[in-house]
Amino acid sequence: MDNIKRKRCRRRNNLSSSDEGVATTVGTIMALLVFLSLLSLITQQYVPIWMEDKEAYHVDNVMGQFTQIKGTVDTLVMNQYEDYSLYNTVTLGSEGVPLFASRTMGVIRLLPEDGGMTLNLNETDGPSRSFEGSGSLSLEARNRYFEEQTIIYENGAILLQQREDSIVRAPPQISIDREGGEYSLNIHIVDIQGIETRLGGSRNIGVITELYGTSRMSYTELDNVSLEINTENTGGWRRWLDRETDLEEDVINEEEGVIEMDFGEHVSSLSLTYSTIHMKVST
Repeated sequence: MDNIKRKRCRRRNNLSSSDEGVATTVGTIMALLVFLSLLSLITQQYVPIWMEDKEAYHVDNVMGQFTQIKGTVDTLVMNQYEDYSLYNTVTLGSEGVPLFASRTMGVIRLLPEDGGMTLNLNETDGPSRSFEGSGSLSLEARNRYFEEQTIIYENGAILLQQREDSIVRAPPQISIDREGGEYSLNIHIVDIQGIETRLGGSRNIGVITELYGTSRMSYTELDNVSLEINTENTGGWRRWLDRETDLEEDVINEEEGVIEMDFGEHVSSLSLTYSTIHMKVST
C-alpha cells in the first residue's frame, strides 16, 4: 500500500511540473503575440502617419528656404550689391523615425540652361532688341508617404510642382497693366549662371548667390513687343498670368513648354530690369 501511495504522489508531482511548463510556454507565446501586435500597430499605423507629417513639414520648410533664396536675389538686385555673395541653406531630405523608418531623400538641381524668358522689342525709328535669361534651381522631394513634390525657382518666381500640375507660390517681378487698349509693362529678367549641378541626399547643403550685374531700361516709343516664357510648368504660369495680370485672351498663346505674349504696337511704356545671377551649390 505504501508503494502504491508513493507512486501516486510521484505521478501528481510530475503532472504539476508539466502543467507549470505548459503555462510558462503559453504565457511567453501570449507575451510575444502582444508585443508583435503592438509592433505591427506602430509600423503599419503610427509610423506612416508620423512620416507623412515629417515629409509634409519638410516640403513646407524647403518652400521657406527657397523663398529666402528668392529674397536674396531680389535684395542683391534692388541694392545693386555686385560681387557680394550671400549664403542660404537648403535641407535635402526629411527626418526619419528612429528604428522604424529611414530619412527621405531629396535631389537638388541647378540648371543654368533650363527654361528662361525672352523679351523682343522694336523701337520706333530705332533698332530691334532682344533680352534673354535662363536657369532654374529645383529640389525634388522623393517622399514615400506624402505626395512627391518639387519646388522650383525659375524666372524670378517659385513654383510648387506635384504630379503633372504646378502652382506659382511666390510671384515673379512681372507687372502687366492695361488701360484703354494700351499695355504698361514692368519686367524683371533673371539670368542664372553657374555649373550644372545635381546632388542627392538628406543633409543640409548651401546655395551661394552672387550678383554679377544688373541694368534698368525704360522705353516709351515701341512698334512691336513680345514676351516668351519657356517652362515645363505652363499650367501654373498660365493660371498666374490670367489671375494677376490684365492680359486679353488674344494676346496670350500657350503651347507645350512655352507661353507667348504678343503685344504688337499696344505698349505705351516698358520698364525692364535685366540681372545676371551666379549660383553655386555648396556641399
